[in-house]
Amino acid sequence: MGNTGKLIIAAGEQSPDLYYRTGFLTPDPYIYVEIDGVSFMLLSDLERDRAKKQAKTDQILSTSEWENQAIKSGKRPNLLNIAAFFLNSRGITTLHVPYDFPFGLAQGLLAEGFSVSPSEGSFTPERALKSRKEADMIRKVQEGVEGALWEVVALLKKASVRDGWILSEGSVLTSEKVKFIIKQELLKRNLIGQHTIVAGGVQACDPHQEGTGPLPAHLPIVFDIFPFSEETRYFADMTRTLFKGTVDPVHRHLYEAVLSAQEKAIALAAPGIDSSLLHQAVEKRFEELDFKTGEVEGRMEGFFHGTGHGVGLEIHEAPRVGRTGVPLRPGHVITVEPGLYYPGLPGGVRIEDMLYITETGAENLTTFPKDWSAVAIP
Repeated sequence: MGNTGKLIIAAGEQSPDLYYRTGFLTPDPYIYVEIDGVSFMLLSDLERDRAKKQAKTDQILSTSEWENQAIKSGKRPNLLNIAAFFLNSRGITTLHVPYDFPFGLAQGLLAEGFSVSPSEGSFTPERALKSRKEADMIRKVQEGVEGALWEVVALLKKASVRDGWILSEGSVLTSEKVKFIIKQELLKRNLIGQHTIVAGGVQACDPHQEGTGPLPAHLPIVFDIFPFSEETRYFADMTRTLFKGTVDPVHRHLYEAVLSAQEKAIALAAPGIDSSLLHQAVEKRFEELDFKTGEVEGRMEGFFHGTGHGVGLEIHEAPRVGRTGVPLRPGHVITVEPGLYYPGLPGGVRIEDMLYITETGAENLTTFPKDWSAVAIP
C-alpha cells in the first residue's frame, strides 16, 4: 500500500464499520487508522486503558503526543490535526475513508495536503458475511423479540372486543400502550428497541407508520420489532400481523396470500441464488393471486417495497433483496418480508423472517409461528 492508509474518525457507538474493526464502544469520536495491514487507535488518556483491555486493534496510542505537536505548531489540538500529525509521522499521503466520512474533516485533510478518497461501496464489505458466532448473536436478539411479542399475544388473549375496538382492563388498548409493553420486555433482555411499529387497520397500509391511538378489533395489526443488543450491538428484525376478534374472509385471504408469497421466497434462499429471484417469486405469487400493485387515489397499494435486506450491526445493510440483488453467499443474514397493503379494505399485512445462508441452504432464525391459528386471536 505504500503511502496509503485507511482512516475512520467516528464514535464507536455511531459507526458500525469502526465497531466491527475494533470491538470498542465510545460515545465520543476517536481516530482509527490502518497502514499496511496494521491497525492503530488514537484515543484520549481517558479511554486508552479501557481500550487496551477491550479493543482488538494492533496498537492503541494516546493522542497526547500529537496534541502537543499541534499546540507547538499553533494549531488546535482537535481530532483533525491530531490525525494529520500522526499520518505525516507515518509518511501517509493518500487516505481511503468511508463514503459518509464527515465533509468538514475531509476538507481539513485536503487542506493539509492529503488526498482523500471515499469508498464507492461498503467500507467493510466483509461485514455482510456473518460467522456462526455472529448469527448466534443475532438469534439471541431474535429470542428477545419473540419473547416481547408473546407478551403481547398474552395481553390480546385476555382482552375483549367492544364497538370495534380492543379493550384491556376496561380501557381501549392503544398502539402506545402496546409499544410501551414491548419496550419494557426488550429492556429486560438488554435490547434497545426504537421506532417499533404497532399499526392497525388503515395505519398498517403505510409500511413505516409506527401506529398511534386505539387499536381496532377484527382488522390486521402489524407488529414490526427490530431492536439491537446493548451488549453485542447486533440487530434482529421480525414482523408479524395479528388479529383480535372476528376476521373477515377478505383479510384472511390477504394474510394467506402474503404467507404463501413468503414461503415461496424462503424456499428459494440458498448460496449462489441471486437475491433478486426471491423478490421476483413474491411478485409472481401476488400476480397469480390477482393482487394488484399501483397508485389508487393518490397513494400506493399492493406490494410496493423490496422483499428484504441484510441485518447485522445495522438494521438495513448488505445484501439487498429486491429488484436488484447479488448472489447469496454463506454467511449472509437476510430478511424476507413481503406485504400487501389496501387502504380500502382497510388493512395491510406483512410477515418477516430472518434467514442465515449456510453452505447448503438457509436456516430460519425466526421461530415465532405464522399459521392462522397462532395469529388470529378470538
